[in-house]
Amino acid sequence: MTSNAGPGAAAPTPVISSTQTLSVPATLQADGAVGNFTVPVIAEGATITNVLVLVPTGQGIRFGKEYGLSLPPGEIRSDGFFTVSYMINPAQIVFHSASPTATPTPTNAVPSSAALGGGLPQPLEDKAISGDVSKISNAIKNHVQSYYHTSRVNPGLIDYEDLHALGSGLPVSVGTLTTLIGNAATREIALRFIIAWVIISKLQPSKDPTKSLLPSEIAQCYQAVASGDRGYQAQTSLMACWRVMTAELMQASYIRNPFGPSDSRHASIQATLVTLDNVLQPYADSRMNNGERKRNLEEVLKRAALFAFTLFSQPSAWEFEWQEEQGVTSGDLCIFPALVQVADEAGNPVSPPRPFSEAVVRQLDA
Repeated sequence: MTSNAGPGAAAPTPVISSTQTLSVPATLQADGAVGNFTVPVIAEGATITNVLVLVPTGQGIRFGKEYGLSLPPGEIRSDGFFTVSYMINPAQIVFHSASPTATPTPTNAVPSSAALGGGLPQPLEDKAISGDVSKISNAIKNHVQSYYHTSRVNPGLIDYEDLHALGSGLPVSVGTLTTLIGNAATREIALRFIIAWVIISKLQPSKDPTKSLLPSEIAQCYQAVASGDRGYQAQTSLMACWRVMTAELMQASYIRNPFGPSDSRHASIQATLVTLDNVLQPYADSRMNNGERKRNLEEVLKRAALFAFTLFSQPSAWEFEWQEEQGVTSGDLCIFPALVQVADEAGNPVSPPRPFSEAVVRQLDA
């Protein structure tokens, strides 16, 4: 966008909200490229309030998405240009004044995780995340089909307190869940739902270490950093930076050498195993080795804990949707939720949320 104002034109309103969208020159798209270019503004003397830089797809460049930094008010040069210095891989975008006598510091800027340096990994590809979700769902299905029977069970063996211990917010009542477990035709569906519900509820960070399959150190820090008085996008962006950096620093303990003697996730995995087994034990197939059944369930929980760390390490924000409209009254039950992206790498809300996997819904037999 070029300026139409001449040298003698009157200055415009002191603050003009303007957005410039810039493409990185092709000659500077290679790994480690560094360069400068100028950005025309709407008029001479205008105050720029925000710049979005469109980073095209290329080697070492993130997804071709827009990364934005809010700038504090700063006067543009009289010739109508604002210089943008940037570096790709690390995809660090820095804005500064073109004036040799003044370089305002963007104190109000909130960096995206892409702007933090070359030591951070690229976000995982979509198929890697959706593939992990599918593996957990299939592991739960295989566990239930392998280790539980469909014979009649004495109702006295069902402990309502154990069902209440599965967690709050269940989309079905404990009474209805008891009926579904007791019915041979719906038991597999009910058991798969129970395991999935408990696991999914512990995949996100929590201020209570016992309610997450993430390392306890993360939960303790999360309690301190999760609250803030910034706006939604600023807080989301800062939390994304914290997650990515924290996960990278913990790689040696929790990814390259997982579940060693000092792994803090052992406690939460064992607590979750006890919670689930209190409900599952009455339906265990006596023809199968009980110790093997528990070890298999523990492996499912470890797989889930690894995926919890994977989600935590990504700059995007995620939620699980249980398709609650698919309730027992409709004759269907969602037994594994869909994973959806609710914020992108820059902290911008994704609306509607972008699905990364499909919910698993099963029809309830009469």
